[in-house]
Amino acid sequence: MSRAPVFLLQILLVFQLLFAQSSSHSIIGKVFDSKTSNPLPAVNIVLKGTSIGTATDDNGWFKIDTIVQQNCDLSFTMIGYAEHNEILTLPLAKPLEIHLTQERIEMSTIVVTGTKTERYLKDVPVTTQVVNQDVINETGAVNLSEVLSEVTGIAIVENQFGYGIELSGFDSDHILVMVDGMKLIGRTNGQLDISQIPTEQIERIEIVKGASSALYGSEAMGGVVNIITKKPTSNFSTQVNAGIGSYGKAVGDISLFGGLFGVNTKFYISSQFYGGNAIYSESLWENGSEYNKNNIGLQIHKKTSTFGNIKIHFNNLMEKQIKDLGFFEDFSSNRRLTAYLEHQFNIKNFDCSTTLEHSNYNHLYERYVTSSSFKKSSDTTLDKLNKVEFSFSKNEEDWTLNGGFGYESESIDSDRIFGNYQYSSLSHYYLQHELNILPKVILLSGYRTDIHSIYGTYFSPKLSLMFKPEMISRIRISYGEGFRAPSFKELYLNYTVFDIGYRIIGNTDLKPETSKSVNVDFERWHTNIYHGRINFFYNEISNLIDYISNGTEQETNLELWQTSNIRKARTQGVDLDLTYFLTDNIVWSVGYSILDTWDVDNESPINLKSKHKANSKLKITLMEKYHFNIRFQYFGERYYGEASVVDDGTIDYWLDHYILCHCSFNVKILNSLQMKFGINNITDVFDEVWGPMPGREWYFSLGYSFNNKKGE
Repeated sequence: MSRAPVFLLQILLVFQLLFAQSSSHSIIGKVFDSKTSNPLPAVNIVLKGTSIGTATDDNGWFKIDTIVQQNCDLSFTMIGYAEHNEILTLPLAKPLEIHLTQERIEMSTIVVTGTKTERYLKDVPVTTQVVNQDVINETGAVNLSEVLSEVTGIAIVENQFGYGIELSGFDSDHILVMVDGMKLIGRTNGQLDISQIPTEQIERIEIVKGASSALYGSEAMGGVVNIITKKPTSNFSTQVNAGIGSYGKAVGDISLFGGLFGVNTKFYISSQFYGGNAIYSESLWENGSEYNKNNIGLQIHKKTSTFGNIKIHFNNLMEKQIKDLGFFEDFSSNRRLTAYLEHQFNIKNFDCSTTLEHSNYNHLYERYVTSSSFKKSSDTTLDKLNKVEFSFSKNEEDWTLNGGFGYESESIDSDRIFGNYQYSSLSHYYLQHELNILPKVILLSGYRTDIHSIYGTYFSPKLSLMFKPEMISRIRISYGEGFRAPSFKELYLNYTVFDIGYRIIGNTDLKPETSKSVNVDFERWHTNIYHGRINFFYNEISNLIDYISNGTEQETNLELWQTSNIRKARTQGVDLDLTYFLTDNIVWSVGYSILDTWDVDNESPINLKSKHKANSKLKITLMEKYHFNIRFQYFGERYYGEASVVDDGTIDYWLDHYILCHCSFNVKILNSLQMKFGINNITDVFDEVWGPMPGREWYFSLGYSFNNKKGE
């Protein structure tokens, strides 16, 4: 080769290197809070369409090197702030200054329940609602039941066994309740008492509407409520709360955070006392029980680069209840012990997790004759659950795959069931695939197989489609199938109440309940103006389990009630939510639900379901530390019907509607002390027979928090 071509080739290579160097750019900038002008650390910055990204440092600065293209689109995201997009032409003449706006509607909250993977709330393909800590504080609620009573689409039901959750027309035994992803046990009469959970430990509540058996199996036919508690931290901090209220109500809570050698810890103790409400002695459904509920817990989180992340949770609930029935006094003692171990690690770019769970719930019930203190009856129930599960997830740019398999065993030892002891086991595996089929369309498909030791194999599919017509709106369409295995008590219960004159027996021929559910959800928001959602739902339930009257036993003259399958039932309706920011300091929220239920076998509505329910709240903030809100709740007419043993006919009627009004006032003092005062049921509405409502109640509380702010 001659020297001329070699020389020309060398010149060409030099020009290519110079051109490549001149086409490589850097972006330097700083991110601020638009309201306070303070720099924001830990803001995520991504060059759209690439894997290039970074995060701001403690002073809000960031730098991205080696960007080849001249035009680029940067995305800035941070929890609690609206996403910001910046289109740039490089090179820049000076460093960028980006100002992020705080979200009044926190659509960038990270949630996990709907898909078992971390997602921004706005990007979850299934209908999901979040109740955050600010909303919990505003209500002045002592326990979870008081918080959820104001969520659109949820009904809180109460009886002598506590408070339960109904969702989209499904009874409480069709709603899976979890704490930090761990299933709660201890249902009495089909109802799980959520008032046992103190609000001061709650960080947020995630509510998934619609059949969720494809991920969670039995009990998730109607949806899932996952209570996420405050996480352990490494820096030392403490929170103390104390309050008093009507009818001898008193609450206390203390939490200690801190850690050594990379171990994050949280230790907490909480107590709830209530003097009881026996004013309306004719009530059939009013709880009114005197109670004392104590929780003690410990959480430990350890992050390591070698062994992965380890989480250990321990909780012990101790509860006593006393109900005055005039001639008799009922005493209940409950104790629930839960232990949870999770190991998170990575195998060949798969995020994996192994969890071990153990729960036992010990329930003691005693009835005494008031005049003589003679013990008329007594029985005990011990529920146990052991569970192990392995799960994995794989995230790519356009798809996510997650799945898992596990085994659980459940047992009951009770004086009220045939044979006193029963046992069952369940194996399961599930798989879920999330795919961005188009830039604005996400398809979620999943299925789960449950292999039950008594009922065999059940298959639960789910399919969801989410459209993103614009950056601030979502349309979600979901179809899912669910199942619920009959509980031990529904199968084997054998209990007689002689003084009232009835006997309840189980039915070993019961079939599992199955459901088909459709949810259509429209959501739109403007970060600083409004958030609106309308959710349409339809649920078709086969083999719904209920108690039916089998007449009177001739030998004992007792009315006999037995569990039975209802061939078909349906629930359908609409939930509407709107939050509107009238000014920077005034927020108005309204929610409205229409629920239509039908028992096909009996050709009647399902008992005690309000057809119309509404809530409204006006919140006023002054000087960023004085918060006042007033809340209204409307409960529409409820149907009630039952077979009459006397004339072999049917008694049915509609219970009247009613309106409740509540108000509260919160103020922060010296940024570390918070005072709350409020009145519930201002107009003193009550129903002696049907309730449940104790009449007007007031409460007052003080909370103190300390944080050394030396990093976590």
